[in-house]
Amino acid sequence: MRFGPPARIVAASLVLALALGGVVAREGLALAHGQEVSLAINMYDPRSLLSGHYLQFQLRDFPPAGSGCPPGTVSSDGPPPDWVALSPAGGRHRVTGAAATREQAAKLGEIVVRGQAFCSAPREDRRPAVTLEIGVDRIHASQAEAEAIAERMGDDDPDHPSAVAIVSIGRDGKARLKGLIAGDRRIDLNWF
Repeated sequence: MRFGPPARIVAASLVLALALGGVVAREGLALAHGQEVSLAINMYDPRSLLSGHYLQFQLRDFPPAGSGCPPGTVSSDGPPPDWVALSPAGGRHRVTGAAATREQAAKLGEIVVRGQAFCSAPREDRRPAVTLEIGVDRIHASQAEAEAIAERMGDDDPDHPSAVAIVSIGRDGKARLKGLIAGDRRIDLNWF
């Protein structure tokens, strides 16, 4: 028995819909079952004409006073490490090192994530800053919500950031954004 073009189109559509549903379900499970961490952020841009309203941010924190850059985070001639170690400190998580392998990074902190961390050399009276690149840098929102979040984000205080990203670190080491906290308000992402 041969099926005509409409039946094949419907069958192909069903297969693609099931595949997309599987991807969404898998990512949702990874997000829900990952280890939740809070990372300090800085805001860049509260909206974009081409991609809708969103907050684009940078994961950026400062090592504790009196300490230098975490091991493996200062740029060198070779490629940057692929794994970053995080440890809880002061109600959030901080970068405590970076390494080429997951095993090496696990020796530097309690949680490891795929990505890179870069530490800027401290200037005269300032602490070094650590920038974290783990594939998480924006949250989409309505215009009103994006502007309200931007208003809640304050100045950079090295010890008490006004905004943090809530990130889920899966067993695969991949970071997935769960939401953010700006001021006293938590905004959670929800696919459903």
